[in-house]
Amino acid sequence: MSPATTCTLLTCCFTTTTVRFLGTPVRTTSASWETRTSPCSPTRSASNAQPWFNNVKTCLGISGTVLSSDNLQVLGNMVCVLDGSYIQNSDQLILQKLQNCNDLTDEQVAAIETLLTSGRTQYGLPATWTRETLDNLGVLPLYLTSSFYKNFSKKVKGQFLQSFLKVLRKNGTSRQKKRRMKTAIRQSIIDQSQSKRSIASECTVGNITQVTISENTFPFNYETVTKFNCCLTAKTVVDNLDAITANVDDLEYLEVVLARLREAYSANSTIPEAKVQVLGPASRVATNADITMWNITKIDTLSALMDSSNGNWDAAMVQAIISKYLRNSGNTLGSAELNSIGGPNLCSLDISLLKTITQSSLSKANALTVTNCNIMKKRTLFIIAEGAFQSRSTVSATSYQLTQPYIGGADSAYVQRLSTSNISMDMDTFISLDPTVIQTLGVSQVKGLLGSNLPELKSYENQSMVRTWISTRFQADLDYLGLGLKGGKADPSTVGVGTIFLPTSAGVTGGAGPVNTVAGGAAATTTASGGAINRPTFGLHLLLATLAVAVLYILH
Repeated sequence: MSPATTCTLLTCCFTTTTVRFLGTPVRTTSASWETRTSPCSPTRSASNAQPWFNNVKTCLGISGTVLSSDNLQVLGNMVCVLDGSYIQNSDQLILQKLQNCNDLTDEQVAAIETLLTSGRTQYGLPATWTRETLDNLGVLPLYLTSSFYKNFSKKVKGQFLQSFLKVLRKNGTSRQKKRRMKTAIRQSIIDQSQSKRSIASECTVGNITQVTISENTFPFNYETVTKFNCCLTAKTVVDNLDAITANVDDLEYLEVVLARLREAYSANSTIPEAKVQVLGPASRVATNADITMWNITKIDTLSALMDSSNGNWDAAMVQAIISKYLRNSGNTLGSAELNSIGGPNLCSLDISLLKTITQSSLSKANALTVTNCNIMKKRTLFIIAEGAFQSRSTVSATSYQLTQPYIGGADSAYVQRLSTSNISMDMDTFISLDPTVIQTLGVSQVKGLLGSNLPELKSYENQSMVRTWISTRFQADLDYLGLGLKGGKADPSTVGVGTIFLPTSAGVTGGAGPVNTVAGGAAATTTASGGAINRPTFGLHLLLATLAVAVLYILH
C-alpha cells in the first residue's frame, strides 16, 4: 500500500486534528492523537481512542479481529489501543508496532505472549528461543511475565538483564516498570528452582558486599527475599545505603533494607538525617514506627523524601513526615517547602495545616497541581491563592493564569467574574471547577467563560459534569449557543402564573379561544385543543392582552 493511498484512507476516516504518517501531515478528528514524527502517537486512554479506531476499521473494511501487514502499516501507533483479540490474531508485524507504545495493559501483554508462544512469528517455538530473541523484542520484555521468562535459563536472563537495564536507564524508564520486570524474572527463576530443589533458607550465594552491590544486575543472584535477607547485614546497609536503594526496586527487598537500618540504629532510636536523605524508594515501605526514628529537620531531607520518582506516598505517611518537619523551630510551609512537597502530597495534609500557608509563600511557589484534593481543601487553597493574586472587578489574564492551578476551589462569584473577563477558559479547566459552581452558570455565562474555546464544549457533552449542566438548561437556551447540544429540558408550554382568555374571531360567546400566558418577557400560546405553540412576546402583546381583559370586563 503506497503512502498516498494510506493518506487517502486516513483522510477518509479523520478530518480535524493533525497527525503524521510516513512523514506526511494528515488531518484527523481524534483529540487522542498529537503531531509527532511517529504515526498517530496515542496520548490519552484507549477508551477515549477506541471510537476513532472503530472509524478506521469501517474505512479500511476490517470486519474481524485479524489485521494484515497492510492494515498494521496504516494503523501505525494506533495499535496501542487494540485489545488482546486483535494482537493474538494479527500479522506478526504487530509485535514491532507495539514496541512504540508508551505502556501496555495486562490484557495486551497476555495476548503478546499467546502470539509469541504460538510459534507463528519469526522467533519460532519457545524451545528455540535464545538471548537473541530477547534482544530482538525491543522494549517488550519490560512488560512480559514470569511465564514468558521461564523459557530461558538463568544465565541467559542474567546476561540479557545486564545489557537491558543500561538501555532502560538511558531511556529514563520508571522504577515502577523496572520493578515489575525484575519481579517477573525473579519469579521465573524461583519457579524453575522449585522444580529441582527446595529454596535455601541460609546464605548460599555469598554475603552481600560493596562489590556485590556495585554489579549492574544486583540483586539478581538473590532471587528470593529469604536469600537476600540471609546475606544482607546491618553494617552493609549502613555503609552502602545509597547504592543499595539505587539498585533495589522490589518492595519486599526494600522492607529488608529498612529492617536492617532499624537494627543498626536501635541503640539510640534515631536514624541520622544523612541516611534518611538517601532512603529513596525504601521510604515508601516505611511504617509510622520507622518515621519516628527519622531525623527530619532540613529542607533537603524533606525534598528527598517527597521526590515523586521514588513512588507515591500513602496520605497518612505524608502527614506524619511533614508534621515532624514542622515541629522543628523555624520550619514552616514556605515556598521552598511547597515546591518540595508538590501538589499531590500537599493534598494529603489536614486543612488545619493548609491554612498555615501564607499568601506570600503560595505566590512565590511554583504552580501546584491540586486536582486530587477534596473540595474542602481546594476551597482552602483557592482562598489563599485569590488573596495572593487578587484583582479588581474583572480578572486580568495574568491574575487568572496565576490562580488557575487552584481554580477547582473557586466560588461562584469568582467564576462569574471570569465570565466577563475575556479569558477563554479551556475545557479541561472548566470541568475541574467545583461541580456545584458549574450548575449555577447560565448559558450566556458559560459562553463568556469559554470564549474562543466554546466550540470545544460540544466534544465534552458526554462528560458527566457537562451532561448534568446540559440537562438542567432549557433546550432553547442551549440552541442559542449554536453547537448542536442535545439533552436540555423541554421548553415549558407556560412560563408564568397569570392566564388570560382572549376572544375568538366569532365573538365572546363563540367558544374558547387561544390561551395566552404572559410572564417574564415570554409568552406561550395554547390552542383550544391543548396544543402548545411557543412564540416570542413583546411589550405590544402584553398591552393588547391587557386591553382585551378590560373589554371583556366591561361587556360582562
